[in-house]
Amino acid sequence: MKSMPEFATEAPARAIEAACKRIPPLWPLQNFVAVNPFLGLTERRFPDAARLHDQVGRGAMLMPAEYYRKRLDAGAIREEQIAEAYAEYTGMEAPVDPKRWLEADLARTAESSRILTVADWIDHTRFDQTRGTDWAGLVTDEISKWCSSYFDHGQSVWAMPRRDESLYLAWKHAASIDLNPEIYGLRGFRSLMRALPETEDAAIALLLFLLDVPGEEVEDYLHRQLMSIFGWSAWAAYQERQGAGENLVRQVLAIRLAYDAGLLAIGAGYRASRRVSAPSTFTSARYVAQLAAEGSFRSDLAARLAGKTAGETRATRKRLQAVFCIDVRSEGYRRALEAQDEGIETIGFAGFFGMAVAFGETARCPVLISPRYTVAGEKTEPETKWLAGAWSKLRGSATACFPYVESAGLGYGIAIVKRLLGWAEKPVEKPALSWQIPLEARVQLVADALRNMSLDPGKLAPVVLICGHGSRTENNPYGSSLDCGACGGHKGDVNARLAAALMNDPEVREELRRRNLAIPEDTVFVAGLHVTTTNQVVLLDADGLTAGQRTELQGWLQGASERLGSDGLQRSRDWSEVRPEWGLAGNAAFIAAPRSRTRSLDLGGRAFLHDYDAAADADGSVLSLILTAPVVVASWINLQYYGSTVNNELFGSGNKALHNVVGRFGVWEGNAGDLRTGLPMQSLHDGTDWVHEPLRLQVFVEAPRARIDGVLEAHAQVRELVENEWIRLIAMEGGDFYDRRAEGRWRKMVECTSA
Repeated sequence: MKSMPEFATEAPARAIEAACKRIPPLWPLQNFVAVNPFLGLTERRFPDAARLHDQVGRGAMLMPAEYYRKRLDAGAIREEQIAEAYAEYTGMEAPVDPKRWLEADLARTAESSRILTVADWIDHTRFDQTRGTDWAGLVTDEISKWCSSYFDHGQSVWAMPRRDESLYLAWKHAASIDLNPEIYGLRGFRSLMRALPETEDAAIALLLFLLDVPGEEVEDYLHRQLMSIFGWSAWAAYQERQGAGENLVRQVLAIRLAYDAGLLAIGAGYRASRRVSAPSTFTSARYVAQLAAEGSFRSDLAARLAGKTAGETRATRKRLQAVFCIDVRSEGYRRALEAQDEGIETIGFAGFFGMAVAFGETARCPVLISPRYTVAGEKTEPETKWLAGAWSKLRGSATACFPYVESAGLGYGIAIVKRLLGWAEKPVEKPALSWQIPLEARVQLVADALRNMSLDPGKLAPVVLICGHGSRTENNPYGSSLDCGACGGHKGDVNARLAAALMNDPEVREELRRRNLAIPEDTVFVAGLHVTTTNQVVLLDADGLTAGQRTELQGWLQGASERLGSDGLQRSRDWSEVRPEWGLAGNAAFIAAPRSRTRSLDLGGRAFLHDYDAAADADGSVLSLILTAPVVVASWINLQYYGSTVNNELFGSGNKALHNVVGRFGVWEGNAGDLRTGLPMQSLHDGTDWVHEPLRLQVFVEAPRARIDGVLEAHAQVRELVENEWIRLIAMEGGDFYDRRAEGRWRKMVECTSA
């Protein structure tokens, strides 16, 4: 065995960094942004990432065989798609009877060799039918205890000592005097903690030495360590991303390794290189079934799109143009609104409307970009803030909470009854907005927004509605997950109001006129908010409308809501409701094309709809923007829903009814355990069957293939998503449909040809 000094000088820094980069960030509850749970693995092909998760994460990335058998029996997976998927995955000719082959192979099992922590090893080797150990659970609870105290956002009145130091140092001090592990049987644990180095890097080097990890296995071994405390690893990754600390994922890793080192004394026979065999969560049959399910959906959607001809939609001036977010929940409302009158046209665009701003201290733009300007809008009077803070502390105090309940309980009881009966409807907040944006910047914001929306300024309707969206729920820690992802997990009202205000700005319009981008003098921009829980649209800034225009617009909006027949009003008020709305469940496609390609098609709320006119985008800049921003964000949303469905235990957050808020930023399922990530089961399953079908995003783009290839060549991140099979890309060109394969070639979908 190497000497400690020799090993320390050879500490595998590259492997440590690579393992930490495999962990995706976890956004806090107040702006719960969808994140691809496989973000650190997209440089690998999807099947390879699935096999890796089998080894390190106990993480299925496919549904169980029984799920695919049911889909096969229901006809959702067709025989011709099985044959095509088999040939695509294996590179060989499909069996004579593809369906029979799949049915037989789904019944077969395979083995996976899994990496073990010391806690895993002890729990595995000491398990029998009468008793077992749960050291892995104890380690998770201990780490969660300290991390929740260290990262607390004010929920706890009693703060953890030494929070001004690094997480690792604060934990090291606390663990050096905490008796809990030794009470459970980890003899000498406090002495080991006191002997650890003062920095996380030195600690990792020492602990790897003690655990005797083979050099070639360090990266995957450390990945397993981080996956065993996945929620806190992901929260540390978010904190790093926000600049709230350095090397925080490494610090979590050092802490996790320390508990394994403490367990070595009772882990007789443990070797880091030892594996355990377990049923594989990845088999060829299951992956072929997944490919075939996606192929069936893709083929059906292509056939429907092929039946529509994308032509000129703005030859005549419309009576109303309404810009909605590309969010799948907008699809149904847009269709219902357009059905009110032939003169109504809707447009799909990312719901921040090109207004990358911060509202106070919160970013109201996609997480892939940074706010450029700040919009102010005070909601709470400054002189009352101290009182609100004091009242909150009184309510949460370990001792003062009892007299608080005695004194305030009756008042709260009355408030609860009002909310239960719907007597306390919360209005949409509309604070006064102010900003300091130079004229040149304001003009550019408007010009870029109109161009990227494929809107010709000279052909704008007399009324243009800029409609953001947001949810409305009660007693819902995950409420922000139902708001606008393009607005950083917030409602889109601020962005819509800013966009409308800038587009109505006389100075901006005058400067646009000088640039030959004149907006008609009678065009008025109006801001609105689509409340997705109730499918109603609230007008926010509509002062520029005449009385007749306002009445007509409100009539159209109300008619669209009535067509959808939403019963969400009561659910939005009910603080016991675990399914106030289905959010983006069912999402499976992204379509970038003229609205005429999708108008009047009922896409079942499963498609992100982004307007795109290739003829007006000669340099391909708008296409580049769509593929590198909205498509990437949509893929994050899609893969979060996918991961939360295929393996809710790891990538989701379990039973919403059991959630307890931790530190005001995350949740436990129950009163301990790891910080949970992803979506609760109630967002995906109705109690009887899945509401969300886990399909990877099918991206349809109406543009020349050469132009699409140019964007992929210039942007490795998007090329990676396509060629490593995290999304599927389909080009609509010249009336034909082409499916881009992983190796970079296009295959014509001959059955899908436009008339």
